[in-house]
Amino acid sequence: MKFKAKVYVRLRAAVDDSAGNAVRDACSRLSDLKMQKLRLGKLIEIDFEAPDQEYAEKEIEKLSDRLFANVVIEDYEWSVSPNDEQERT
Repeated sequence: MKFKAKVYVRLRAAVDDSAGNAVRDACSRLSDLKMQKLRLGKLIEIDFEAPDQEYAEKEIEKLSDRLFANVVIEDYEWSVSPNDEQERT
């Protein structure tokens, strides 16, 4: 079966996001929006094959915990859904 996963990784609330602060400051120079907080994160999109949904979710959880996120300072969440798109040749 073909699946699509999305893994969202972001710094924990207690961790200072200096890159986010720099982007927020740059935004205030380019826009009139009054931003109190801006935090950066990452989105990882994966197209893959697995025997079933349960196995796919188990493996994405393992990869998120061990590779995609630094669990000391980052939180993550993920979703796995069937990928019904046909391969284009």
